[in-house]
Amino acid sequence: MTWLRRHTLVWLSQAPEAETDEDRARAAAWQMSGRPFIVTRRRDDGRDIGLGFCTTDPAHPELRPRRVAARTDPGRIVRDARPPGLAEIARCPAATAKANSFSRLISAAASAGVDIRVYGSWMWQALTGERHVHEASDLDVVIDVADLDAAGRAAAFLAAAEQDLTFRIDGELSFPGVGEVQWRELLQDKVEVLLKSVDTLKLVPRSQIGR
Repeated sequence: MTWLRRHTLVWLSQAPEAETDEDRARAAAWQMSGRPFIVTRRRDDGRDIGLGFCTTDPAHPELRPRRVAARTDPGRIVRDARPPGLAEIARCPAATAKANSFSRLISAAASAGVDIRVYGSWMWQALTGERHVHEASDLDVVIDVADLDAAGRAAAFLAAAEQDLTFRIDGELSFPGVGEVQWRELLQDKVEVLLKSVDTLKLVPRSQIGR
């Protein structure tokens, strides 16, 4: 299961499985709308891949969106894509109130050569047009990095860029073929870091990632 990474968007040939009747109905409606699911982590030793999506209640938009867990056979994936880029997120109407911060971050990332991808509530807001973000929402980012040195530079960039923004930056650095590490954790002086991937969740020596 190494060809799929966490945070990858996937479109399916049929609705995925879910744990309850209510969530199966939500998954079926989501599939019918042509919306993508996001790859998470496998929850068992089977072939199925873990998926997630986030729904709102049109009758009660003030309620917190519901995160739904699902799963599917990888053979049902017909298309995949990395999460949307920062510029796409900045174009959604909800970003208007934070336009200056998004503009500063886009400019800083371009200057630093950092490709920022966005998942979480801001991604769902941009993809669906429904209300997923609120005033205190973090910006969840994922940045692909080639090795530990590149990861250190990306983490330092995020720490510096965040100082000029009106929102907090959360998220991960992705080592293709290896997994993801939380960017703030990478800045800490720890021998081991928590590595997440489609297939695993474990503490590993930082010297072993991105070699």
